[in-house]
Amino acid sequence: MKIISAKYLLTMEGDPIVGGAMAIEGSEIIDIGKESDLLARYPGAQREDYINHVLMPGLINAHTHLDMSHHKNYPFDPVRTLGADTPFVDWLISSIDYKKRTSPERMREAVEEGLDACIESGTTCVGDMGSFEGIFHSLEQKGVRAVIFPEVLSYDSAVAKDLYEMAMAIVDKYSDFDSDLVSVGVAPYSPYTVSRNILKIMAKYVQGANIPLMMHVAESFSEMEFFYNSTGDIATKLFPVIGWGEDLPPAFRKTPVEYLDEVGFLAASPILACCVQMTPGDIDRLVKNKVKMVWCPRSNYYLKQGLAPLKQLKAKNVLLSLGTDGLASTNTLSLWDELRFAMEVSGGQGGRFSAEELLKMVTIQAARVLNLEAEVGSLSVGKKADYILVDASTCPENENIFSHLIQNTKSYHIHQVVVNGEVLKTVN
Repeated sequence: MKIISAKYLLTMEGDPIVGGAMAIEGSEIIDIGKESDLLARYPGAQREDYINHVLMPGLINAHTHLDMSHHKNYPFDPVRTLGADTPFVDWLISSIDYKKRTSPERMREAVEEGLDACIESGTTCVGDMGSFEGIFHSLEQKGVRAVIFPEVLSYDSAVAKDLYEMAMAIVDKYSDFDSDLVSVGVAPYSPYTVSRNILKIMAKYVQGANIPLMMHVAESFSEMEFFYNSTGDIATKLFPVIGWGEDLPPAFRKTPVEYLDEVGFLAASPILACCVQMTPGDIDRLVKNKVKMVWCPRSNYYLKQGLAPLKQLKAKNVLLSLGTDGLASTNTLSLWDELRFAMEVSGGQGGRFSAEELLKMVTIQAARVLNLEAEVGSLSVGKKADYILVDASTCPENENIFSHLIQNTKSYHIHQVVVNGEVLKTVN
């Protein structure tokens, strides 16, 4: 048994505990409270005392694409590389091309570099969407907790069927994976890259299997244009690339969220990433179906797609988490960078979140989004010992500790990273 004490203990389920401590045995938290109380209860326990640090849950990045960690330098045509002015659909086509042309070895390197960056900045768990099966081995080697969402991306019925069957084979294979750290879901990439029939089948499957379902939804104006009119860049540029051919679907005259509700997809209470272009009616549909959401503000900004309707989402109590997305559309995998940006942009829209609310989006709320709240997301008795120690030696006594962490924390402030009781990073 070991007792870890710190200047501040943030359980993320109550007020900060000044002079707090946590007792762990193996991979499990067995007690939480004031340092003096725990020392009295466990006089023979091994001690670790961090007088200038914050002890808090490890961060949870609810939406990543780790296999895209090398994408930024990838050319999508012979004379042009990706940049800030790249149209959304051109960017998406380049991402598809990158995956087709990148070798498994390069994919493995990208995933492992991404995992290293996550660990370095205090992330202990990821919700990763991708198509590289080798990620399971990389996760086992690195020791990061994860929910992996095998990706399905093709409108062509024959190709989509093959990709769906491949994704389901991965789900079946790794559902019984001998790991305390890794679980699986499934992820149709978006409502416009998977057929109606596959969406229906997936929704029914996950409800029966009790596994999470993730999708990018309402991410761009191009998506709205396509679902309403069956026109725009998705119709003219993307569909030939993903195998739809010359025949376009009819104009649905609906928002993407309305379409997903109509086909029964929302009934599975999926995790929706991005959700920038949404109407008040769309938000009501999310609430009705208990849909969870991952907000990726830096990615939305990079792709020039706008800002999620935060004020309305907050007013309706939609379960929100934060994700960085992949390095194809953001510049770091640090959730601290994401938190700082989220704090900056949320206030301008009248939907400002407090620092504590934002930190919950990368801890307890992210765990709820990924169906991991029984194991991680907060420091409480019976949960797994996934935690970080953050240097807070420069925090004034009267400053809000949540605000201080968001405004000041960089990777070099992360003193220790622990997952399942195993140390992944420590700074001497």
